[in-house]
Amino acid sequence: MAASKVVASWCWSVKLKDKDQHLIDLKISCPIYSEEIQTYLPLKEIEEDMHLPLSSTATQGTLPLTVHRQPPSHYRLDVNIMFTDEKYFIVFVKVKNQLRCYSISGRCLNKMILFELPSASSVECKVMCTCRQQQIDGSILVTTTVSHSHVISFKTFLSLVDTYRLYNLAIAFGTRKFIPNMRPIQFFYRNKSVEYFHIIMSYLNGEMLPYLKSNGGEQGSVVNGRLSGLIFSTYIDTTTNLPNPCSHYGPIRLYLKSLIMFNPQCNLYFADFYCHYKRHHVTIILVPKFSIHNNFCRQYLTELNIFHNPYLCLRVECNGAFTVMANMDVTVEVFYTETINVRKAIELQYGFIVESKTIGRGFAPPSGIPKNPSCKICNLE
Repeated sequence: MAASKVVASWCWSVKLKDKDQHLIDLKISCPIYSEEIQTYLPLKEIEEDMHLPLSSTATQGTLPLTVHRQPPSHYRLDVNIMFTDEKYFIVFVKVKNQLRCYSISGRCLNKMILFELPSASSVECKVMCTCRQQQIDGSILVTTTVSHSHVISFKTFLSLVDTYRLYNLAIAFGTRKFIPNMRPIQFFYRNKSVEYFHIIMSYLNGEMLPYLKSNGGEQGSVVNGRLSGLIFSTYIDTTTNLPNPCSHYGPIRLYLKSLIMFNPQCNLYFADFYCHYKRHHVTIILVPKFSIHNNFCRQYLTELNIFHNPYLCLRVECNGAFTVMANMDVTVEVFYTETINVRKAIELQYGFIVESKTIGRGFAPPSGIPKNPSCKICNLE
């Protein structure tokens, strides 16, 4: 396109507040045939809870927007609706100290975000659906908002470098003592509801099936929503050498012998290091060597030496036998990627079920609990 040709544009105004609560009027211009605005809005002086432009009104519908995340760094916008005629979608993306906008025309929107987002960053996204109404002087396009989405918040994936940095934070925390508080553990265990185990035993032939990891812990972890597995705990009271008799996650507890799940025929991968304002947690992915999940883990995670790491490892005894060791200064969570047959475990006596008291809600929210964002120990700077 020749430089002298006038390109029609959308123009609209955005009202922001600076840190002193003064209103700032910004006019944004978006060329119709351009994929992206070339001007960025510096937001360093804008309050952190700045709203994205064009809040809802009673006359506008809600656009059903979903953001699909695909590691290592792909983010796709999906508006689950097909219009009968062409619309103009204006996409706002706020990340760090910039607000970026671009426009796409069509009857639907199902496309990747057009620019690269920084890793491990909080992002806010909003989409407006507009229809062309009037063109003024061949350069300014006046549009009417048909509908718009809510503001969608998400966190971008940690890059390989960021994942390794988080791993180093975990290693530094685990080795802060000259001798880590490693204890032998005979069992991995997990608590769930009565209904959960009833369904397994009555309708699933005793099979406990892996499911996608929630967004709990580090929101930018590549395993969240991408890798399926089952969470087990390793923590025991160092005085009694027994697990806590109470649980936040349900009244039925399944114990499985740790060596059945973790042995030299397995691989370990570091996945997460986080806290919920109290104890720190480390999530370790446990994958049998034959599992197809090793491909994903090797691509995106840091592999651990199964015989030597400060959180979960195998100790070789004098007689050649193995003992599972776990660090008791943190809560080590084992994320096991394979199906477990609970009925078989009970019949062959390498597993058993007991009742335990519940505390709090007695279940984990499906979305998971995010990490404490203000902790200086487990957050990347």
